[in-house]
Amino acid sequence: MRSRIPAIARKETLHILRDWRTLALAFVLPIILLLLFGYAITFDIRDLKLAVADEDQTSYSRALIERFTSSGYFKIVRTVDHPQQLPALLDREQAQIALAIPEGFAKNMERYAGDKIQVMFDGSESNSATIASGYVDAILASFNMDRVSDALGAAGLPTDGIPPVDVRLRIWFNQDLDSTKTIVPGLIAVIMMVIAALLTSLTVVREREMGSLEGLIATPVRRHEILVGKMIPYLVIALLDCGLIAVTGVAVFGVPFAGSVALFAVTALIFAVAGLSIGLLASVVAGNQLLANQIVVLTTMLPSMLLSGFMFPIKSMPLWVQAITYAVPARYFIVITRGIMLKGQPAADMLRPTLFLIVFTVAVMALADARFRKKL
Repeated sequence: MRSRIPAIARKETLHILRDWRTLALAFVLPIILLLLFGYAITFDIRDLKLAVADEDQTSYSRALIERFTSSGYFKIVRTVDHPQQLPALLDREQAQIALAIPEGFAKNMERYAGDKIQVMFDGSESNSATIASGYVDAILASFNMDRVSDALGAAGLPTDGIPPVDVRLRIWFNQDLDSTKTIVPGLIAVIMMVIAALLTSLTVVREREMGSLEGLIATPVRRHEILVGKMIPYLVIALLDCGLIAVTGVAVFGVPFAGSVALFAVTALIFAVAGLSIGLLASVVAGNQLLANQIVVLTTMLPSMLLSGFMFPIKSMPLWVQAITYAVPARYFIVITRGIMLKGQPAADMLRPTLFLIVFTVAVMALADARFRKKL
């Protein structure tokens, strides 16, 4: 009995080695996906298109505009004579932000009388507009503080207490707030889940379509031995993929790896089994290979991208959607990868998400075993 599972594993390994498409899917596709998503997905916004209408044309107005361009977040694409021309630029998407400085701005600054400027945003891209408004608030707050300091200095008053509260920010684990360092650990979970499920989604249904399942049915091998034996070669491939993706993320994207490699490997093993079990279940219940692939895509890629916390914070989702996320394995492994790679968290902190993964894996494997019948 002990030799049954290794025998099935050897048989499945021969299938893999003879099929170059499976090998390409296993080792080439993960790297392509990592590079594609790693460079394409970013939450950092730079070089926002800025249109300016400077009716004042003084050193004060130019100093304010310089605050925008020197920040690195804005790039002047158009300069117009009148503020009335700015909405058309936003409408034609030639600019994302428009800045209007009125005539007499410098005189009001010199008299410390205050003045109003207008900033317009293209709200059709709400995320960019929200981030850009934060940049604008910070730039104008800095400009205003400098003017307050100038006013106090001109009056002979001390300026040491400006601003009254001097906030010193310290960012832990991602000092530069580089979104790539957050995205790549999440991509490891997403790519592993999809690839692992795709690899095993064709194992049983392929045997059924090719007619070779009859040979397994005629043997004394048990259902769980068939499933486990077929999973073992793909488990090795999934772990190699995980290591390959992690090394690429560190080498290419500069993502730190602050935690334990052994802890990462153990949790990756558990997560890989979870992904493989989804593929096995799809292979068992599907009537053909196309349907098995469709089931895997719908149950792994979409939930892993949208409901795992990879792109959108889970806490910001409605409560009923948050409840669904508990059935998404990538949710737990994203917590693990970010915790180990970015924070260097110990095993005790990884216990809860790891237990969730184990429970999920046992449940899906039990369901796959229950649905698999040794008959045609």
